Amino acid sequence: MLNKEDRLKIEWLAPLNNEHFSVLRLLYQPLIGEQSIALYETLVALAMSPVPIKNHLLIHKLSSLSLEAIEASRIQLEQYLLLKTFYDGTKNCYLYQLQKPLCGSTFLSHDVFGRMYLRKMGKQVYEYMKRNFAKNREDKGAYQEITAHIRELFQDWNERQEQQFSDLRPVLPKPSVHFRFERFLNDLSPMILPLSERTKENLDFIAAKADIYGVDEKEMQKLVGKSMDLKTNRLNHRKLERYLQQSQKEFTKQIEDPYQLPPVRFLQEKQKGIAVSRADQNLIDHILFEQYHFEPQLINVLIEYVLERCHQTLRRNYVEKVASTWVRLGIDSKEKALQLIAEETEKSCAKSKTKELPQWFHESDNQEGEAEVSDAELTDKLRKLRDQYG
Repeated sequence: MLNKEDRLKIEWLAPLNNEHFSVLRLLYQPLIGEQSIALYETLVALAMSPVPIKNHLLIHKLSSLSLEAIEASRIQLEQYLLLKTFYDGTKNCYLYQLQKPLCGSTFLSHDVFGRMYLRKMGKQVYEYMKRNFAKNREDKGAYQEITAHIRELFQDWNERQEQQFSDLRPVLPKPSVHFRFERFLNDLSPMILPLSERTKENLDFIAAKADIYGVDEKEMQKLVGKSMDLKTNRLNHRKLERYLQQSQKEFTKQIEDPYQLPPVRFLQEKQKGIAVSRADQNLIDHILFEQYHFEPQLINVLIEYVLERCHQTLRRNYVEKVASTWVRLGIDSKEKALQLIAEETEKSCAKSKTKELPQWFHESDNQEGEAEVSDAELTDKLRKLRDQYG
């Protein structure tokens, strides 16, 4: 239970602008209430004060909130990502780290906040706010973080509300060219992937791996379900990777530009449909994609380039050598890589054409000149031959 004498420090990370205040009042307030907004604004004002605060007594007096209300409001601010709380038990001291509100379009598209707002305010208000905020998205030492988790907010969301939110949410840039989130999420039950786990980080990860391994949306649903940690109800990324590496099947899809294939499938085509080894998959995924941040088509060009120069072997040291060279040269697309390879090939052909002729070719004329003899010498040789064999 919070006490007035509990020590307190406030840390402010960035100033607020006019849009932040609008978002607080129009979007956050209907969900977290006036008391939580009052506590947030009081903390912001105190954080900007040159005189540091010592304990919770001043907050109690300024906000007119009881200690119970302050603690309840603090937890709501934590759940809505407006506040992080740390506590040092040896000093009985709290540290409140204030966070900026999300911009309007990001809030309405948020996997949790957007759904909560739609349910609370209804379709008409949600659509009005969507138009209103329509724009492109823009060492704690001894303390231990004790922030309440966002997933506690989301207990009774149903499939009808999920469908309505999917129909109304603002369209934001997708992290994948090929992976269709609409198909993946449309009939994906919360029992398979809980709504609290449909974060941008998780969805970006799922889409990126789909682009690398060539798994479609339906297959990805099954693999994601198998990759959930039953104890924590969280998505286990490494477990999903292992299932992806085991999921290779015969791949016969015809495509006009083979470089558009997912890299693992591209390599599988190169080896006539035989499954790609775990080592080669790790090389593609963890080295070229995660370490060098190559896009899939660029990875395919590099795979083809290395195979042609290493007798169809994907040698890791050579792959890393080529990849690091391309990074230094600014090769960040399929087109740039193919242009570089074409220039290298042209230089190699030009060099082979100007290769020096063998020494015997240049010496042939001189040898013939040195072999010339006079008519008298030839006549004498013929006479001797007739005498010898005549």
